[in-house]
Amino acid sequence: MTTTPVTYADVRAVIDHPVERVWPLIADFGGLAAWAAGVTGCTLEGEGPGAVRTVALGDRVAHERLEAIDPARHWLRYHIVPPHAMPADDVYSDIFLTSIEKNRTEIRWSSEASGFAVPPEQLGARIEGFYGKSIEGLRRLLDRG
Repeated sequence: MTTTPVTYADVRAVIDHPVERVWPLIADFGGLAAWAAGVTGCTLEGEGPGAVRTVALGDRVAHERLEAIDPARHWLRYHIVPPHAMPADDVYSDIFLTSIEKNRTEIRWSSEASGFAVPPEQLGARIEGFYGKSIEGLRRLLDRG
């Protein structure tokens, strides 16, 4: 079992909206239920780094702690707080936005972990599917205005 972090999921997509419209939705750490795939509820305790959101995915619940947020770079990092259902340890995710044109934004959502109980590629395929569907939800929310 490796203790060196391994990137097991990495999704990039382009959204036809300016970064100034996309970032507030990403930066709203407790607002995940408005756009993330399968998220049936999300509550937030605290604010800024150290805040913990409780994410309901059907009958499962996950707790995620905001580790860092940089509005100037349009980046945030969060940690899935143990105990959790992920077959890995030290699970961290980053969301990074890049303005690529006046009205287009690239979103990169990646995750790393160590101590995998399954092959990282297996977990990655599942998580990348979730990220892709969630980005589509974000796009739909933005398109509605």
